[in-house]
Amino acid sequence: MGANAGLLRDRYLRVAVKDKEKHPSARRDLFEAMCKSLEQSEAIYRAAYQRHLTSLQADALQKPKAEGLFCTKGRMVIGLGGENVLETGLTLHHTYGTPQIPGTALKGLASHYCDQVWGICDQGQGFKRWKKGESGGEYHKALFGTTDDSGHIVFHDAWITSETMVKSIQSDVMTPHHGDYYSGEAAPTDFDNPNPVTFLSVVGTFHVEVSCDVPGEQGQKWAKLAFDLLAEALKEWGIGGKTNAGYGRLVLDNQDESSAQSSARTVDSTIASLGSEKKEIQRLSQPVVKKLKYKKGEIVEVTKVADPKEKRGAAYFTADDCIGGLVVLGTPPSIEIGQKARLEIIGVMEKEGLYNFAAVGAKREPSRRVRDKRGRR
Repeated sequence: MGANAGLLRDRYLRVAVKDKEKHPSARRDLFEAMCKSLEQSEAIYRAAYQRHLTSLQADALQKPKAEGLFCTKGRMVIGLGGENVLETGLTLHHTYGTPQIPGTALKGLASHYCDQVWGICDQGQGFKRWKKGESGGEYHKALFGTTDDSGHIVFHDAWITSETMVKSIQSDVMTPHHGDYYSGEAAPTDFDNPNPVTFLSVVGTFHVEVSCDVPGEQGQKWAKLAFDLLAEALKEWGIGGKTNAGYGRLVLDNQDESSAQSSARTVDSTIASLGSEKKEIQRLSQPVVKKLKYKKGEIVEVTKVADPKEKRGAAYFTADDCIGGLVVLGTPPSIEIGQKARLEIIGVMEKEGLYNFAAVGAKREPSRRVRDKRGRR
């Protein structure tokens, strides 16, 4: 048996899906193997989860943030319609095979909830600060950006805690009754037979974090506001598939009704304080233009942080102006996340807001033109 549930699902189904009637136990055996695989990966994931938290803490030294632990109320299924060898999917971490909520899903949920719930309440008062795409919409634009700008809030991937990971994947079943009706072949009747479809769902506690690229107290206000908005959306709407059937609800760990009301009052007061800062709102709703402090050829002190594009898995470093980049020449320093080193800047990409780093003293390969010229001598 393997120790990666995602790898088991994608590569180790013993028979083709079309032959499931001949081998009815194959799907069940695969699901059981996926559930048991989490026990084998517990130690590895615990270390990875701690590294993940450490990288977020290092990033928080430069960016205001808000975070919390969210528990599932019932079950949750993310990526139900994703591509895989079965009819039903589940989003799992690409390296560890553990349940994960992508940051893009959290941002999409919060953006839609802001537009449909907070935006409707806003319109009733004669404003359109929270509506998406409306004239105005300053708050929505500052939080979530536009097609040309990503906004000021970063929604990080939500990792399941190492304490709840082992029992997190659960076998589940749905029983659609009117298959012929849904395929357009016949009208629904009371005589249709149910067709049980097994799938996997998730229970557990997830670490959710948002951060803001605006420094100082103002950035902390925005991070807290985005976090409270997301918490409300997760509780009221849920995330993932089958939310109409009660799936996907998450609530802050140990939150009772009184604390929920207190949180709502905090949101109201935060909105009120932001509303009095019109110029700041207008500034934040403009596209982000990162100012690069250093020039090509300078040697600077950098901090190793988690790669913003996690699937790339590269060694990523940021300078003290919060601008980051990859080591494209030489060997990256062999240090842990949060530790510091010195690198040379060999490229400045102002439009993208990035640096290209090189190991100090790394020798550059001569260009092809120079090599050809030397060869003719």
